[in-house]
Amino acid sequence: MSPIDITTPAEVEALASRILGPRTHPLVLVSTDADGHLLFDVDRLRSELDGVADVVTIATGTATHLLENLLPPKAHAFGGASRCYPADFGHDPDWQRSHLRFPTHADTDDVINDAMAQTGRRTVESAPAHRIRRVSGIVRGFVADGTRAMVQLDDGSTVTATAALLPPDIPLMAALVVGRPVSGVLDGSELHPEPIEPDLDVFDDGSHTLALVVKVTDLRATVQLHPRVSVVLRRRDVDADEGPVGDVLNVGDVIRVRVRHEPGRTLALSHADVDPDAPLVPSLALVAGGAPWLSEDRPVPDAAPDPVPDAAASAVAAAPAASASPAQPAPAHPADAATRADVAALSREIAALRGDLLALTNLVARLGGAPSTTDAELGRLRTENDQLHAKLAQERAERASAEAKLAEASQDRRESGRALRDARRAAERSHVDATADGIRFEIERTWGNRTAPGERTLWPLREYRLGPDFVESLSALDESQLSKAVRACVDAITGRDKEIPARELHRLRTGEGGDDAFVVRADGGRCMRSSIEQNAPGARRLHYWELPGGVIELSRVVHHDEMRP
Repeated sequence: MSPIDITTPAEVEALASRILGPRTHPLVLVSTDADGHLLFDVDRLRSELDGVADVVTIATGTATHLLENLLPPKAHAFGGASRCYPADFGHDPDWQRSHLRFPTHADTDDVINDAMAQTGRRTVESAPAHRIRRVSGIVRGFVADGTRAMVQLDDGSTVTATAALLPPDIPLMAALVVGRPVSGVLDGSELHPEPIEPDLDVFDDGSHTLALVVKVTDLRATVQLHPRVSVVLRRRDVDADEGPVGDVLNVGDVIRVRVRHEPGRTLALSHADVDPDAPLVPSLALVAGGAPWLSEDRPVPDAAPDPVPDAAASAVAAAPAASASPAQPAPAHPADAATRADVAALSREIAALRGDLLALTNLVARLGGAPSTTDAELGRLRTENDQLHAKLAQERAERASAEAKLAEASQDRRESGRALRDARRAAERSHVDATADGIRFEIERTWGNRTAPGERTLWPLREYRLGPDFVESLSALDESQLSKAVRACVDAITGRDKEIPARELHRLRTGEGGDDAFVVRADGGRCMRSSIEQNAPGARRLHYWELPGGVIELSRVVHHDEMRP
């Protein structure tokens, strides 16, 4: 690991002056974790941001505490986190202009995208006004770890769906179904699906539908018809033979249930007497114009996001004064919520037992000195006292076991969540359909990931097309080069490459001399040349045509010494 740049008070003071002073490039600050490790790939940051942004590392502890005192509120980084300060941060030192990235929720690509986005910003006043309207379309896929979705509208355009209007207990991946319709409010290039209240009147008495199992014990199970509608199934509702419920159901199962309307109850369900051939009433939709949230062949995502991982918590513990506002806890997983409820119930039982034990002990003490108390009565009370002691010990043991299971389940889910996130990102980067449609989707996905929501009207995807040789020119690229090439294409289509020095954008000439004529097509198109890689053998370049009217035609990806359009 390379030495940490900032460790001493003098270096911290110089860094603060640099952050708040005039600069020509953004500054990326990466902090170590409590053990002194860098959790973002600093070597890659410095390689890919060469000429675009400066990258500085700082040790968490005394250095980050001092930096916090020298910067405006909430503008520092610590505990393994990173943030990128725009070049003009000193003129408007608002911490919201510099996103804090934790390694548990972001990766090196996110930091690179932040730096790219801060290069050559335009003023908000120059953005054209957009109108808000209601639209509908088809869900094409999820991006950004399932927090956003690509939706093709009825008019053929593609927008990004967000969870801005959804409550915390309804994640976007549960509300939307790939290949199925959705509607909502379109604000600029962002679609906001609207949640709807569960309508249980659609389930007639005796009808069959689907439910999600969220908690299982030997005696009962809890299932959901909707993330906000839970029903308890007793053992006889699950198994006609009344065996352990856990032998029949598991948490996460999507099961068929028969609906019963019983007096005094809103709704009752049964799994034991379902008819496998009965028609199903579709499960409830979670958003307006959306598809049913459950189906027998669709994996069900968690109904709530994971709590903040231990890495972030340990970072706060390592630097207690480094955050002015504590993070709000995330909603718990239903299974964890159930276990926590069991722990709370055991705590209440233990408190009640302590009270009974104290009262009985006092009574024994009082009666022990009374002449009218018989030896038999004292013996009975002592026996009862011993029994309460034993029961209290048993309750304590059960509580400790429940807490241990809760901690183990939370750790397992955190690790599974990290593995799933890493696998999803690796799959997204490694599997690119090398067809025109696949490249178009990759361009739209990369634009959605790299462009902040507030900047999508500033840097929209303009009309573009793929040249006849473009897809074939990508066949020789490896995974990393293809990812860089797609980012360069997005910068060309949005026009952002004109504002990024590292792109080295210029018009292609007919020869190597500075007086040679520019390359111009018969239709008036001008050939442009943009850098995909820097300081690498055979560094790649992007050739594209800027056509009259602003249309972009992506021509080819070539080696740096190839000058043919």
